[in-house]
Amino acid sequence: MSPRRFGFALLAALAAGIGIGRLLPRGDASTGATAATVAATPAAAASPGPVRVPQAPSFATAPVAARGSEDLDRAIRRAAQDPAHLRELLREYAFAADLDRRGALLAVLQGVANDEVLQAGRRLAGDPDPAVRDQGYALLRAFPLDRAEARAAIADGLQRETDPALLAQLLGGLEPAVLADEDAAPLLERAVALTGHTDPAVRAGAVLQSARWNRSGDSAALLERALLDPAADVRAAAVAGIEASGARTPRLRDALLDLAGDARIATEQRRAALFALQRFALDRADYALYRQAEAGIAAAEAERDAAAMPH
Repeated sequence: MSPRRFGFALLAALAAGIGIGRLLPRGDASTGATAATVAATPAAAASPGPVRVPQAPSFATAPVAARGSEDLDRAIRRAAQDPAHLRELLREYAFAADLDRRGALLAVLQGVANDEVLQAGRRLAGDPDPAVRDQGYALLRAFPLDRAEARAAIADGLQRETDPALLAQLLGGLEPAVLADEDAAPLLERAVALTGHTDPAVRAGAVLQSARWNRSGDSAALLERALLDPAADVRAAAVAGIEASGARTPRLRDALLDLAGDARIATEQRRAALFALQRFALDRADYALYRQAEAGIAAAEAERDAAAMPH
């Protein structure tokens, strides 16, 4: 199940009030459900380049369900205060086949976000079935990465996960958090290891997160290799990683100049490379190449816009 399909089903379920009333005590269900959403923080760094790294809600800022719905709040409170009811919801969530129902359950469980929900997430994330592991990771997103057990579960997922789509999703949720270097190290090590993955979406996510999580400032070599990757998404992630990390080396500068000046590459990616070059020291020869690339990009954009105009 793709994150987009699941997210659409979840929002549709909550907006329509489906399922939440059934999670309430009988006396509360008659009030009618109101709209609710699940907050999500994109992990990709801001960049003018088209970094199509798979997006996932952040593990760093716990994305509990929005508190705009009184019905949802009551459902969360009941589950938090009634251990037997919470266990019932966790069992139903684990086996729910209906996406709307599962989405409503997820909203409540993410709102509770206690130790029992955390342990359930870890169990599901270790299941042999990738669809079930996806459900487990969804529960784990309710916990910030400064919580040791949640962090260990994500690091374990990055170590053991074999499904490329789930790996890319895990990487996409790794928004950097304020952690001790020793605690952040396992996540950074796994991200660096995954920069050599066979799947370009995984490589792209790993490159970006390696640059963002590396506080030692020695990510330049990794970014230099990524700028030469045959996959456009990986190159785009490298450009975003340069922006996020502040890495500045002559080899990065030269690679960005090559990227910006390559007419075979999409103009959006060329312009992102040009934007990143604004933070580099350029001698006169470099500056001449910069202006040449800028003119080439402008010409390509004008040609594209002219072709798109109705005749």
